Amino acid sequence: MKLLKWLLGIAAVAWAGQYVLALLLPNLAMETLYFLGNKRQGYNQLVVAPVPDEHSRQVVRPSPDLLYASCIYNLKEGALTIEAPVPERYWSMQFYQMNTDNYAGITNQRAERDRVGSIARVTLISADQSPEDYEGEVVQSPTSRGVVLLRASAMGDRSQQQAALDASSCRPANTQQN
Repeated sequence: MKLLKWLLGIAAVAWAGQYVLALLLPNLAMETLYFLGNKRQGYNQLVVAPVPDEHSRQVVRPSPDLLYASCIYNLKEGALTIEAPVPERYWSMQFYQMNTDNYAGITNQRAERDRVGSIARVTLISADQSPEDYEGEVVQSPTSRGVVLLRASAMGDRSQQQAALDASSCRPANTQQN
């Protein structure tokens, strides 16, 4: 009987523990990414990662078929402007909050195919800012900190996609690009 109580207790703790782990792990992963990313690249600037290989871990388990660029953002100082030329082959700009939720995205696929050849210009604002105060495409972040991830196809000739990422930027909204 004592053994049965112990086994039931262990099962109950394990069952409850999986939910605690599921709630904490994404936040812990993003806090780690945020801390290490700030040391490597700083906040509010876009960094294009080298072409991933089997040893790359800037992005968790990166695909060798994709090129990556990231902007670790902190909106406490104000809005950001993210600009990126949109190449013909696969490309996306994804916005992640600190619990790893993807809250917005832009792509050149399907219904957004008309973006090809244009420059995606997004103003990223915090939850306490009003989208009506900004012109153009505005994305409102639910958190003041997070990550913008640009991805582009690296299959075959990747020169156009690499050039698009290299020409992309993430900067405070009140500054001009050089």
